[in-house]
Amino acid sequence: MMSRWLPRSVFGQLTLVISLVLLGAGVTCVLLVRTLVTQPRASQMLQAMDGFATVVETLSQYQSRAQLEQTLHAAGLRLSDSTPGNPTRQLGPLLRAVQEHAPDELDDGHALQINRIDRQATLWLRLKVSPSLWIGFDYGRPAGTRGFSALWLLLCAVLVWAAAAYFARRLVLPMRALAAAAPAIVRGDAPPAAHARDPREIGELARALGQASDDVRGAAAERALMLAGISHDLRTPLTRLQFALEMLPDTDPALRADIMRDVGEVDAILSQFIAYARDGRDEPDEALDLAELCRQVLAGCAHAWQSTLPAIAQMRGKPLALRRAIENLVGNAERHGAEPFSFDLRDDDGTWVVTVADCGPGLSPEAAERARQPFIHDQTRGGSGLGLSIVDRVAHQHGGELRLLPNPPAGLRAELHLRDR
Repeated sequence: MMSRWLPRSVFGQLTLVISLVLLGAGVTCVLLVRTLVTQPRASQMLQAMDGFATVVETLSQYQSRAQLEQTLHAAGLRLSDSTPGNPTRQLGPLLRAVQEHAPDELDDGHALQINRIDRQATLWLRLKVSPSLWIGFDYGRPAGTRGFSALWLLLCAVLVWAAAAYFARRLVLPMRALAAAAPAIVRGDAPPAAHARDPREIGELARALGQASDDVRGAAAERALMLAGISHDLRTPLTRLQFALEMLPDTDPALRADIMRDVGEVDAILSQFIAYARDGRDEPDEALDLAELCRQVLAGCAHAWQSTLPAIAQMRGKPLALRRAIENLVGNAERHGAEPFSFDLRDDDGTWVVTVADCGPGLSPEAAERARQPFIHDQTRGGSGLGLSIVDRVAHQHGGELRLLPNPPAGLRAELHLRDR
């Protein structure tokens, strides 16, 4: 429950810890001052007052009451024959300690009472003389002393907090830079350069991420080389096979057509495998016209399409990956759906939505969810089962999603949501 109220950022947590440390240090300072300064000083004051009372009591044995009072008045002390007023309850730390320790520190017969008028406090000490006599000692701190002390303490706390916050920010800023660069590092880009003033651990983390980025680039280069070799080594014999079929005389035309269709299917499956393995992460983002890209895809379709496209649809994205995704949606509709086919591109509050609809058998919600997974396809219709998986991946690369919805009264409506970056 408490974690809900704690700050989520590292800077906020460090600031909270620093504030708690300062608060604890302040409380400890107050307790130490009371123990090491206030109590000894209060004891000294009581001992001095008790000693002064003894001197006055001794002097009263050799002087008359009138002479004694005249002497005390001349010393600037207050005198009272009766208990002076009501004692004050709201006292500062020192006077409160004096009042608490008075019964233990003063001799029997002596008593202490503290009265306060405005900022001026008077400590009344009762002597062991007859008739009763109270001597008042004025006690007052210089004006502004308490306010100055509190202001100085507050200023020191603010300076310490500001210094700690500065160093905490020096720790957090490079961490934020590394977090912001993390997607690029995953793609193989170099991490941001570490500054000499950054903490040593941040520099070590940046170097480790740099090494990981180098490994990613090396793996990507090896993968690209492998895919190029697969494409070349497998498509070359497929091309020779197509050429040999064209050159064979007296071949059954139906058999030749079936073999040529199988060769084309193998070539298409191979293209899907390579496209799925490449996944488009290495392709840089660039400005493109999504409407023109859709027109180019529809121009190469084998069936007639009813399309609704804006004149222009500017966005930033990966052109090859987007073309591949739209081609897969269109090809999937033509392979598994039925006419009429419709294609729509619209702007939905900053998100481009590509809608491909057909009037085929459609998919149940469970089948639509399975269709996003690799190698899930209809064996009777051919294909590799990677088309919608590639589309789903491209959608996430562009901050969007792929939705497979029913198209009443029959059919499937595939919506590709692409966020403009």
